[in-house]
Amino acid sequence: MPNLRDLRKRIRTVENIKRITSALEKIAAVRLFRAKGALFNARPYARALDCVVADLLNSQPEAVHPLIQKNLTGDALLIVVTSDRGFCGGFNGRIIQTAEEFAAKVGRGNVRFIVFGKKGTEYLRRHGYNILASHINLPAAFGFAYADEVGARVIDLYGSGEISEAHLAITEFVSIGRHVPRVTRLLPIVTKPEPGRSYMNYSYEPEPASTIRAILPRLVKTQIWTGLMESVVSEHAERMFMMQRATKNTDDVIAGLTLVMNKARQAMITRELTDIVGAAETMV
Repeated sequence: MPNLRDLRKRIRTVENIKRITSALEKIAAVRLFRAKGALFNARPYARALDCVVADLLNSQPEAVHPLIQKNLTGDALLIVVTSDRGFCGGFNGRIIQTAEEFAAKVGRGNVRFIVFGKKGTEYLRRHGYNILASHINLPAAFGFAYADEVGARVIDLYGSGEISEAHLAITEFVSIGRHVPRVTRLLPIVTKPEPGRSYMNYSYEPEPASTIRAILPRLVKTQIWTGLMESVVSEHAERMFMMQRATKNTDDVIAGLTLVMNKARQAMITRELTDIVGAAETMV
C-alpha cells in the first residue's frame, strides 16, 4: 500500500488537474454561448438566401452562369473544417474520417483540400493528401472575411476549370450532445424543383442576369460561413462536454485516493496502538 506522503501528493496532483479541466469547461461554455447565438442568427439568413436562389433559377430556366454549369475536367475540391486544439473528444476524428471516406469515393488522387484547423492540416499533410491551402490559429471571434476569402478562391478555381466540383465537410450542430459530420455540395449550384412548392416569380431590376451574377457567389460564401460556424459551435459543445466529464472523473479519483489514504492512516494508527500496548505489556 502506498505511504501517506505519496497519496497526499497524488491527491494534490489530481486536484490541480481538476482546476484545469473545470476552467476549460467554463471557457468552452462561454464560447459556446456566444458562437451559438451567432449561428442561430445566421441560419435564417442562409435558408432564406437558399430559397431565393432556388426561386430565381427555377423561374429562369434559361439562366446561364459559370457556377451552375458543370465542369467536365478538373479535380474535386473538399473544404474540411477541424479545430486548432484538442480536448474535444471525437470532434476531429469524425470529420477527418468523413473527409477520408469522401476522398476514397472520389479517388485519392482526384481530390484537393482546403483545410481549416491545425488538427486536420497536420493529419492530411502527414498522410500525403493534396492540400491547396490551410487556415490555422483562427481567432475565437473570427469574421466573415475568412469565408469571403475562401469562397472567392473556390469560385476562381471553378471558373477556371481547375476543379470539377466543390464540397464542404463540416460538423453540423444539432444539440449540445449531438453533432453530425456531413458533406454538402457547393459547386456546381444545383436546385431541384420541390414537388408541391410554388416558386416566386420575381420582378427584376435592372435584369435577371445581373441579379443572378450578384447572388450566386454570395450563396457560396454564405454556405462556407454558416458551415464554419456550425463546426465551431460543435467544437465548443464537444469540448465543454469532455471537460465536464473529465472534471467528474477527477472527483471520482480523489474520492478513491482519499478512501485509500484514510485506510492507510487507520492501519498506521492501529499498528502504533498495537506497538504501544505490546510495549506496555512487556513492561508489566
